[in-house]
Amino acid sequence: MKLQGESVKTTRRDFAIMGAGSLLSGLTVPSLLASTEAIPVANKVPVSAGPWYRRVKRTGQTNFNERDPQNANVEQWADYWASTKVQALALSVSGPVAFYPTRIPYFHRSSFLGERDLFGDCVKAAKARGMRIYGRMSPDIQWMDPKLIAEHPLWFRHNQDGSLQSSAPDIAFTCQFGGHFSEQQPAIIRELNANYDIDGLYMNGWPTMQVCYCDNCRKIGDPHSAEYKAALMASAGDLINLYKSVVMEKSPHNFYSCNLGGGLKESGLDQWKLTREALWYTADNQSRASVIAPVWQDAQQVKFALALMGDRPVAAVSASYARAGAISWRNVTDTSVEPECRMAQTAAAGGVVWYHWLGLEQGFQEDRRWQNPGRDFLAWHAKHDKHFHNVRSLARIAIVVAPKSMTVYEAPTKEDKTDSIEGMYSVLVEARIPFDFLHEEDLTVEHMQRYAALILPNVALLSNAQCKALEAYADGGGSLLATFETSLYDETGTPRDDFALGELFGIKKVGSRQRSEPKSAESMTSVHLQSVKKRNALTAGFEDTEWIAGPVWSIPLAPVADPVMTTIHPYPVYPPEAVYTRQPPSDSPSIVAREKGRARLVYLAGDMDASYWRLDNVDLGRQLTNAIRWVLRDEPGTEVVGQGLMEVCAWETESGFAIHLLNYNGPNAFRGRMRTPVPLGAQTVRVVVPRDVRIKTATLLAAEMPVKFQQQGRTVRLTVPAVKLYEVVALEV
Repeated sequence: MKLQGESVKTTRRDFAIMGAGSLLSGLTVPSLLASTEAIPVANKVPVSAGPWYRRVKRTGQTNFNERDPQNANVEQWADYWASTKVQALALSVSGPVAFYPTRIPYFHRSSFLGERDLFGDCVKAAKARGMRIYGRMSPDIQWMDPKLIAEHPLWFRHNQDGSLQSSAPDIAFTCQFGGHFSEQQPAIIRELNANYDIDGLYMNGWPTMQVCYCDNCRKIGDPHSAEYKAALMASAGDLINLYKSVVMEKSPHNFYSCNLGGGLKESGLDQWKLTREALWYTADNQSRASVIAPVWQDAQQVKFALALMGDRPVAAVSASYARAGAISWRNVTDTSVEPECRMAQTAAAGGVVWYHWLGLEQGFQEDRRWQNPGRDFLAWHAKHDKHFHNVRSLARIAIVVAPKSMTVYEAPTKEDKTDSIEGMYSVLVEARIPFDFLHEEDLTVEHMQRYAALILPNVALLSNAQCKALEAYADGGGSLLATFETSLYDETGTPRDDFALGELFGIKKVGSRQRSEPKSAESMTSVHLQSVKKRNALTAGFEDTEWIAGPVWSIPLAPVADPVMTTIHPYPVYPPEAVYTRQPPSDSPSIVAREKGRARLVYLAGDMDASYWRLDNVDLGRQLTNAIRWVLRDEPGTEVVGQGLMEVCAWETESGFAIHLLNYNGPNAFRGRMRTPVPLGAQTVRVVVPRDVRIKTATLLAAEMPVKFQQQGRTVRLTVPAVKLYEVVALEV
C-alpha cells in the first residue's frame, strides 16, 4: 500500500502516556473479554452463509451527472473499478434524472440520454467483471415538470409563502408525506427489478428532518413541533419497510439501505428505531463535518453505527473530491491524505470501505488524480481481505453513547452536547486504549458483559430500568466511570432530586450544577481548582503539586470519607497581587472512587471530559486517563507503546486477530484535512488474546512483511518497526 508524504513530527498535546501493568487474573466480571479463563470460539459466520452483502468489505461509487450519457466511456469506468478490486458498486439510477429509458410518468430522462441506456450499459460492464451492482436513488429531489406540479403539487416541499423549495435550476425538494415517496419510488424500484440484474438499492438524502408547509404538512402541524417529528418518524419507518419489501421482491438476498448519515450528531430522527430491522447502514459523512472536526471522525461514525447495527454491515462513504465543512469543490480531487486516512479508519473500526467520486466525464477526462489513491488502498485491502472479517471486538471498555442525553437533555451550556464524548474519545486515543461504543438502548446483560468497564460521559438521562441494569452490571464485577450529571434525569428529561446511581457510586448531591468559569472578562475570576487529598493511582503524575486544574461545570457533593480530591473555591486571577486563595479547599469531593466487590467505581463531579475537549487542559486529560486505567485495573488487553497520537482498534478475526494502528500525526490533524502523515518510529505491541490458541504467524499488512513475535500463554508481544499512515498487525492461528 502506498502511503503519502513525510514531514517533521508534531503531536497535538504534550501528554504523557502511562504504561500498563500486568494482567490481574482475579477479575471475574461475567464478560467474555474481562475473564482470563479460556474462552470458546465465538460463532463464526461461514464464508458461504447469508446474503452476499454480509461479506462485502469494499465498494465504490461514481455519481452520474445529467450530461454523462453524452460522453461516458463505460468500459473505461468499469476497468477502473475492476482494478480497485471492489466487490460492489453504487450506480446512479435516479434523483431528479433517469439514466435509463424509463417508462414511468414524470420520471425525467436525462436530456442527453438519447437512445442510450447508461445505467444498463454500466450494469452489464460491471457484471462482466464480477462486481455486484446496487442502485443509488435520491427520493428527496424531483424534476420540476410544470405538468407534474399542476397534477401532484403535494409531491413537493413548500415554503410558508407557498413557493417550492428548490436546490438547483429545474429541481425541487420532495415532501415525505406525498405520493413521490409512497407511489413513485416503489414504481421505480419495480421497474429496475424487472429490467436489470441489480443486487440491492441505496437511497441517498433520506430520511431527514424536512420542514414543509404543503397542505399535507399543514394538517399535521408546525414542522418544528414534536407532533410533526413523530409523524415524520412513523412515516419514515413505514416507507423503509415498504422499500425493503419491494427491493427484496427480486431476491431475498438483495439489500435495501437508506441514508442514515452517521456520527454522534443525529439528524433529529431516532436512528435506533430506524435501524432495528435494517439490512445495511450507510454512513454518508463523506468528509469532516466541519473545518475544526477531529481527525478520527470517520472511525467515530463507524463505531457509532456499529453500536446501532451490531454485526450487520456498516459502510462509511469517503469522498475523493475536495470538501471542507459546507464547502465542496465537487469536480476537483482532494490530494491530501484525508481520503486515504478516512478509508483506513473505516477498515480499522470494522466498516465497509466506500470510495466515492462524482461524474464520469470529470473523473475520467478532466481530473483523474482521485483514481490512484483509491486503487492503491482498495487493491491492498482486497489482497488482505481475510484479515478484515471480524468476529468480535477485543476492546475491554466501551463508551456509552446516549442520543437522548444529546437531544432531550437541557445542558447548562450552548456548546455541543457531544463534547463530553469527544473528550473521552480523545483521552482513549491518546492513551491508545482500544474501545467500543455501546448504545444506551443496549444496557443489557448480554451487551454489557462483553466489557470489563463502561464509561458514562455525562449520560444525564437514564431510566430506572437502565440504572438497575448498571447496578446489576457492577454487582457482577463490571466497573463504571461516570461524569457530571449522569443519572440526574429520567428518560424524559425530568430532573431527579438526587442521582439515581448515587448509592452505587457513594455520592449525594447537595446543590445545583454550578459554573466556575468567569461570567465576564471583567470579573477576572479563576475556575475551580482541585485539591489533591490522597496519593494513589488516581493522582499519578501529580506528585509535585497540591492542586490541579478543575472543570468549568460541576455538581456540589456531600463530603465523603477519605476523599481523593476536593474543589478549591474560585479566586481572582488579576491583578497579580490578588492571585491567592481566600478560603481553604472545600470538603466537596471532585472525584469519588470506591471498590464494591470486584467492581471499581469512579464518579467525577465536574464536566472534566467536556472541559478537556473544549479547553485542552493537560491536568484534566491526565485525571481522566488515570480514572480509565484504574477502572480497567491497568489492563486494556491490547497495549501499544511508542511515540505519537494513535488510535488502536483490536479484533478477533476469522483468521486469528488483527491490531489496527491509525497514525493521526500530521499537519491539520485537528483542522479540516489530514494533509500528509508524519511517520512514527518503533511501536511495541502487547496483546492478550481471549482464548488459548497458538499464534502461527504475525504479519504487518501495510509493510507487507512478517514480524517476529513472542507468545507466553495468551500474551503475544512484538515490535512494529514503523507506522506511516496505517498499519495492521495480523496474527494468524
